[in-house]
Amino acid sequence: MRRWFLLLLFAPALSLLAQQPAAVLAAAAPDQPSVRFSFDWSQGFPWQTYSITVQSDGKSSFNGTPHADGTNDADPYQQDFTMSAANRQKIFELAQKLNYFQGNFASPMKHIAQTGQKTLQYQSPQAQGSTTYNWSQNPDVEELTRLFGAVSVTIDFGRKLAFQYRYDKLGMDKLLKELEDQQASHSVEELSIIAPMLRKIANDPNLMNISRQSAQRLLRGMNQPSASAQNPAAP
Repeated sequence: MRRWFLLLLFAPALSLLAQQPAAVLAAAAPDQPSVRFSFDWSQGFPWQTYSITVQSDGKSSFNGTPHADGTNDADPYQQDFTMSAANRQKIFELAQKLNYFQGNFASPMKHIAQTGQKTLQYQSPQAQGSTTYNWSQNPDVEELTRLFGAVSVTIDFGRKLAFQYRYDKLGMDKLLKELEDQQASHSVEELSIIAPMLRKIANDPNLMNISRQSAQRLLRGMNQPSASAQNPAAP
């Protein structure tokens, strides 16, 4: 009798617990549009795998596993940042133009060199889409691939500069010169992500002048975000 009484007593609580997973899933549903780019290739350099997620308000996150290069380990790396208004707008406008990745954009050509599996995903309360490819002939897909790849290169430079600053300040000028070359060739995007590290280098009187000057040039060469950001298109 006591056992039945306890079951009746706790039945409402058990019912609420049974409903909890559904509530959690509902809370996890996206409340604003987001675009996610992911890359996966065991021979990839500087990253073997990485993903970048950009929300429509600019809040972004990076998660990646670097390719071990002898000076840095291959531990997973994570960084949150804010995407510039210009690139955020470009990403969501191209997503809209590509019908939110609802389609096959992989090139049908055979014997294409492997450059890593790439996936573009769009998610919002109104629409979802995903496309996976090694290489695409669509110029808009390729522009998104270039943009996200350039952001990943910037984050890799930031990771390596932090390592050099802590363990090998004398060798920092070579890495900064490489970054300047990448900036000149437009192979990096969103340098504001690593601006705090560059300012730290530029303002450190204990570093060689050549390193400080390189950091100062990189900071001056950054593209400043537009003062009037427009809202990205969303269905």
